[in-house]
Amino acid sequence: MPEIGFVFGDPNPKPAFLYYTQGSAITVVEVDTLTGDWACLEADIKMDIGRPINQAIDYGQIEGAFIQGMGLFTMEQSLWFRHNGALFTRGPGNYKIPGFRDVPQKFDISMLKDREFTHLKTIRSSKGIGEPPLFLGSAVHFALRDAINSARKSNGIKSGAAGLPFKSPLTTERIRNAMGDFIVNKSEVIPKDESEKDFFVEA
Repeated sequence: MPEIGFVFGDPNPKPAFLYYTQGSAITVVEVDTLTGDWACLEADIKMDIGRPINQAIDYGQIEGAFIQGMGLFTMEQSLWFRHNGALFTRGPGNYKIPGFRDVPQKFDISMLKDREFTHLKTIRSSKGIGEPPLFLGSAVHFALRDAINSARKSNGIKSGAAGLPFKSPLTTERIRNAMGDFIVNKSEVIPKDESEKDFFVEA
């Protein structure tokens, strides 16, 4: 890549990147407060990837990366047994990934097109589009947090979304336990002493 050659400690470093691939996403979710189950009703994504060489491939990359990121932030929980360190979440019975029903019911993707992109010195002013949209999947996580906060307000808890502990992935179990209703309160188990710990360890 031209004009890049970043060296740590250099008082006048060259750029570390030739360009940035960036975008934004807005999502709408619906949460079942009794079970913690949820659905992504809508996702709108806008990406700046320069002038695409093959738009069909880039649209597919954006869709796939977003769904992968949604899974990363809401489903894919890795757990190990505390007593021997063996991985518990091995296989589809314990390790959940997004499926067909998890795809947003309305899924709109568009690309920034009303620019000249004269600063890009890449092939036909294109940009790489691999992992960047993955992080847009966190929009689902934060929409779920807002929904949880709304449910908590209905249950008389006024801590706000900022008062919720940040846990990723935000699984169905965690969503249900965060509601703060009387069922959750009655089912809470408090350890008697420090010797009583969870069966699992999470990285």
